[in-house]
Amino acid sequence: MNNNKIGFVESISLTLIVIISHILLNLPNEILGSTASSGPLNVIYITVLAVIIFLVFNKLFSSFQGKDILDVAEFVGGSILKKIVSIIYTLYFIFTCGILLLNFANTLKTIYLQDMPTSLICLVFILIALIANQFGFKNVSRTNAIILPFIVVAILIIFFALSVRFVPERFFPVLGYGVNNTFILGATNIFAFGQIILLFLLRSHHKEPKDTKKIGLTSIILSGLILFISVTALILIFPFATGGEGILSIYMITRSIQFGTFFQRVDAFFILIWVLTFFSYLSVIFAFTLKITNKNLKTQNSNIPAFLIGLGVFIVTLIPQNIAQIRFAENVIYKYVCLIIVFGMSFAILLLGYLKKNKKGMVTIRS
Repeated sequence: MNNNKIGFVESISLTLIVIISHILLNLPNEILGSTASSGPLNVIYITVLAVIIFLVFNKLFSSFQGKDILDVAEFVGGSILKKIVSIIYTLYFIFTCGILLLNFANTLKTIYLQDMPTSLICLVFILIALIANQFGFKNVSRTNAIILPFIVVAILIIFFALSVRFVPERFFPVLGYGVNNTFILGATNIFAFGQIILLFLLRSHHKEPKDTKKIGLTSIILSGLILFISVTALILIFPFATGGEGILSIYMITRSIQFGTFFQRVDAFFILIWVLTFFSYLSVIFAFTLKITNKNLKTQNSNIPAFLIGLGVFIVTLIPQNIAQIRFAENVIYKYVCLIIVFGMSFAILLLGYLKKNKKGMVTIRS
């Protein structure tokens, strides 16, 4: 198990790659679609909510040092609950992975690979993720930590290159569609921080367990900052009424970046970076899903679970028949499934575990 221990930077990188992958697809569009010009304010709000939620979850985890949420589920309801929770998390990851992969594959097909079937593009990504996971969880973590800085730099380049074209007036009205959409209904945009589930699964892999809280807070704050930059750039370039239209809006704004006459088709460079992003994202999600499956089945580095996970993701990519169905799956189904599983079910497990653990402690003291 010590061979799978990872450090501070690797842990943060694993969570950041997930939200960045969502940002490059449709996450900023979804937030702007529900909040309009108050999108940046909503991002700040949900980031604060995510920090508070993490601190609550971390407190509930305090009685389970060095344990992940599957261990807590086993403590609460035995091996049966552990298996049920493992299956739910596995299906959640497979569904999310499949929908995002299909969305990205459709984008690549529309922009560059018109003659290649979408299913073939998806299959290539899946195969590469499976191959990457043959080298183990720790190597996937290290590779992701190496790739991530290039991805973050690319996002910052976009922001600063476009800053001369920002129209500050598009921040107004500050509350967009109103207080309700920004702070009440807008609270559901906390789904953007669905990668918090990885923090629950990483706890048993930290080299320094005392860094768990610092890793979580740093991951959430950096994720919020990247999301804020992306939403802000989008709304200051396009009017909010059209910011949510089309495909891969972050890609669309890169097409307006100019570095003189020497550099042409700068957007092609960013597409290359985003292909690497998605390869890294798939490898990370496959690694976590494989970790859950192996722990559930009590196997070690088996190729069969990895193959089944890849097959499951591929099957999900075949279900939606058009862009409208993909958008519905990503913006509606994924959003509420994330809220239920990551923030609902996980909280219930941790709360029950905390109460049961402390009740046992009180009984022991009285005895």
